[in-house]
Amino acid sequence: MSEERLERIEHLVTDLIRIVGHTNSLVEELNTKVEKLNTKVEELDAKVDRLEARVERLEATVDKLDARVANLELRVEKLEANQDSFKDQLSSFESQMSSFESRLSSFESQMSSLREEMIHRFIRVEDRFDFIHEKLMEHEEKLYYLKKLLPGKAAVFCDQKEYWSLAAFPVTRRYSS
Repeated sequence: MSEERLERIEHLVTDLIRIVGHTNSLVEELNTKVEKLNTKVEELDAKVDRLEARVERLEATVDKLDARVANLELRVEKLEANQDSFKDQLSSFESQMSSFESRLSSFESQMSSLREEMIHRFIRVEDRFDFIHEKLMEHEEKLYYLKKLLPGKAAVFCDQKEYWSLAAFPVTRRYSS
């Protein structure tokens, strides 16, 4: 019986050691959690302090805004007083604008007719330029054939102060003074 009892006591001591170990780990875990909570409480205290500082700054800002609103109210009253004079000036400007619009309309119609005239003139100038270019090409071709007919000769054709040389190809132009 004493052996059974010893085994039982041993088993109870083992259970007790296990229970104490488990309790110690739970206590350690609770201590860790309490430390974390303390840290979080300190952080919250710091945040509350910062929030209080911000609230104080906001209150100062609100006071400034109140002063600005009062100033703006005075300015609005002045603006309302000036609004009547601006209405009179606006009606004067409107009559002037209608006059300017009619003048602008007249100017636009004149510009339109001038533009059409300029387009017609440019077309005529282009036609003349095409004609002159065509004649120039014909003369160049004739000069080329003349040059072929008179190889090695220094034939020079005179036309007022302008001289054309057939000594070299392409035809070069020389101006005399």
